[in-house]
Amino acid sequence: MKAEITEILKKEPILRAVFESAVAVNPVRPLVSYRVKAKAYLVGGVVRNLVLSRPPGFDYDIVLDGKVKEAAELLASKLKGSAFLLDKKLGSYRVTIKDKRDVFNIDISRYKGKDILEDLRNRDFTINAMALEINSLFKSGKADIIDIFGSRNDAKKKTIRMLNPDIFEEDPIRLLRAVRLSAQYGLNIDKDTERLIKAEAGLLSKSSWERIRDEFFSILACPESVHYINRLYKLSLLCEIIPEIKEWEQMDGYDLVSHAIRTLEQGKRLIAEMKTFAPEFAGDIDAHFQILFGNIKRSGLFKLALFIHDAGKPLTMKREGERMRFIGHETGGETISKRIARRLKISRKGVALIAMLVRNHHRVFNLAFFDKPTKRSKAHLFRAMAGENGLDLLLLSLADARATRGGEDHALAALVKDLIAFYYKVYSISKPKPVLNGEEAMKIFGVPQGILVGRILEKLSDAEGEGLIKNKKDAVRYIEKWLSENNSKGGIDPNA
Repeated sequence: MKAEITEILKKEPILRAVFESAVAVNPVRPLVSYRVKAKAYLVGGVVRNLVLSRPPGFDYDIVLDGKVKEAAELLASKLKGSAFLLDKKLGSYRVTIKDKRDVFNIDISRYKGKDILEDLRNRDFTINAMALEINSLFKSGKADIIDIFGSRNDAKKKTIRMLNPDIFEEDPIRLLRAVRLSAQYGLNIDKDTERLIKAEAGLLSKSSWERIRDEFFSILACPESVHYINRLYKLSLLCEIIPEIKEWEQMDGYDLVSHAIRTLEQGKRLIAEMKTFAPEFAGDIDAHFQILFGNIKRSGLFKLALFIHDAGKPLTMKREGERMRFIGHETGGETISKRIARRLKISRKGVALIAMLVRNHHRVFNLAFFDKPTKRSKAHLFRAMAGENGLDLLLLSLADARATRGGEDHALAALVKDLIAFYYKVYSISKPKPVLNGEEAMKIFGVPQGILVGRILEKLSDAEGEGLIKNKKDAVRYIEKWLSENNSKGGIDPNA
């Protein structure tokens, strides 16, 4: 194992650059506590990955006893990257290097304590508490891993074990990190650690939402994401991230949590099944879900929308005999989904996508009532969803139907396939023009550029799809009437 790791690491240009930078700004002196002359250590994720026989990854953590800022700046210069202060309190720096395909982050900091051994004692889980001497690697060709907690044995047993009971109090994000590591590497959380996670789940509220977001979407990105979202729920962590779930649990006679998890599962399956479901467009749809909204892939936002698409049901639940109805839950769900997405510090564009999917998740069902949807009605759906967002809506609707009915809705599946083909073969090539564009709407109705213009265009798109308007004259009359009715009621809320 040592020889294999050595060979892997010696091929890493980043590590050689780290070694050269650390040595250049920090003259080497012996460390009495560990009898080596290495000043820079590789710690954390990369060492863990190598011990687990996985690729090193793109995030490097380096600790050294010396001039951190100078080492980071020199490293950035060597690798043609950029260096910036990451944590003022800890005095840590991040060096970011971008190539054509990937982004590498190298975090450099001083020891947490007097030496590397004390630094390791201050970490979270045993599998993250190993270090490798970068100096020895390039001076003598040895990759000696420092392991004082039986970390490699835990790695062999595929176990996540806390170093001490105070780790979550020290940094509550570790509650989520344990589940994320479990999801990414197929590891089991040991029983004592798991019990403490559930007992201290409430500490998560002390973490920043940016950190919670990153861990949460990393879990959603994992192949077995549905299983681990369920684990988050059972460990009381999911309710800390989405506290609205507590209202879901109070819906007597309706298990919304289970439906949300089933819908997530079906949506994930649909994406994975594209090569058989819509083989002609599988590559296009895969690329579609790789699009970034900030630092979150569209696939992550889609999965969140799958899970929360019915969030408005607790507000609208009514019993009619033995039946439960949820009239208007899409509108209430839109408001709730915006709140959830904004809490998670998702980009404005990402918030808009999730809200649009939640608000419109019954639109495809409504279209399915037509024996044969017209070209106009198909185009209307995609125009109402701002084009490619309609693809997400199609798959969400089918996933919802599968989750509700416990199997395939063949008629709906056929419609979804037809609409996917329509989007790529017709709509995306020659998008049908709306009866009014934004500039025309502003001029005709005397409204400034902003959200209200979008609301007007949305109303026109809906009306056209329903056959209420056919030309510009109809459109003007329709919007004038709508504006008049709403002004008489106290005006229009553009954010509604």
